[in-house]
Amino acid sequence: MNTRQEILALLRGQQIGKIPVSLYKIDPYDEKSFWAGHASFSHLLEKMRSSCHNFYFFRPNTGFFFSDPSTIEVKEERKQDSRISEVITLTVETEKGLLTRTARTTKLSNQQWVLKPWITTSHDIEKFLSLPYTPCKIDLRNFFEKESSYGDKSMPLISLPDPTGVTGFLFAPGDLPKFLLDYEKLVKQLFEIFVERLENIYRDISTLVHNVIIRIRGAEYLTPPILPIEYFRNYKDVFINYVIKPDAKLINILRSGNLNYVCYHWHDIREDLLPYVLRLGIDILEPVITTIEVPMTIAKIRKITGPNITLMGGPAIEDIEFRSSYEIAELCRDSIVQNGRSTKFVLIPSDVPSSIPLSPQTEENLLAMINTANNFTAII
Repeated sequence: MNTRQEILALLRGQQIGKIPVSLYKIDPYDEKSFWAGHASFSHLLEKMRSSCHNFYFFRPNTGFFFSDPSTIEVKEERKQDSRISEVITLTVETEKGLLTRTARTTKLSNQQWVLKPWITTSHDIEKFLSLPYTPCKIDLRNFFEKESSYGDKSMPLISLPDPTGVTGFLFAPGDLPKFLLDYEKLVKQLFEIFVERLENIYRDISTLVHNVIIRIRGAEYLTPPILPIEYFRNYKDVFINYVIKPDAKLINILRSGNLNYVCYHWHDIREDLLPYVLRLGIDILEPVITTIEVPMTIAKIRKITGPNITLMGGPAIEDIEFRSSYEIAELCRDSIVQNGRSTKFVLIPSDVPSSIPLSPQTEENLLAMINTANNFTAII
């Protein structure tokens, strides 16, 4: 399957005669991936190679928060805490004291469980602000090697955070809004340094790659419900100042470079905030999720975006893991139909399995999703 050419054609508004379907984050050609390392995924990966439009994600090495690796030393300590898991502690020395992050990993999952985030007090923010900074030069040699090796059988995607995504990552889940309330000046300074540093990263990437999807992530950290409306009555202003304005700068940088396509990754998409995001000039919006409980999400979002934005969406991973294959097939058909007459749609789940082994029910439902798209013929 000539995935790259077909996805590029779809992004340009051309009909490709099929409904693209993808498990998105899973690269079925990567023999060293988490999923390829377990036999329970073998049949699904084979099916993906023959029947999906596959993507490969690339995250460039950007040093310690976008400073050249030679500038800041990150010490790593690993301790085995069980037969299948270990605890990893990262430590960075600053002139104001130590910064640390501790997380647990397990052989049964590709996720990390954060035990202690980088920032737990306002003093930790001051430590970050005291770090030295030398611009990081982007090395894309590994990306170009994979691009050459894969050819057109997979669509390349470079994943980058926005300032909200970087800042939100530093805190425990849900803590960024709390610190924004209590220490707004410090948090604003943190945002400002990440905007400056990301501008350099985005500028380099915009001129180094061509006909690639550049996926920007982070907006959900300051979107309700993570941003609690009961404390932020002005949540639209917060979203505009901390998400939209910085992202506008970064997307303008991408637009001034080579021809690439901007994908906006945003969980918990809100209809009242979506017009601000659309003004950024994005090409793709994902994930747009439909569920049995909230069944018309894609139709509502498509009505707001109009036909020219590519939507990527479909069933939630929770439904895929626990509902019947019949229900999943119906959700996938509904997702395709809700998209309307626009040719710009890719069927994806909200997420992909992150633990092993792959359960028979989840496998059956993911196969049902793929087959539903492959067999769907009512195209325009």
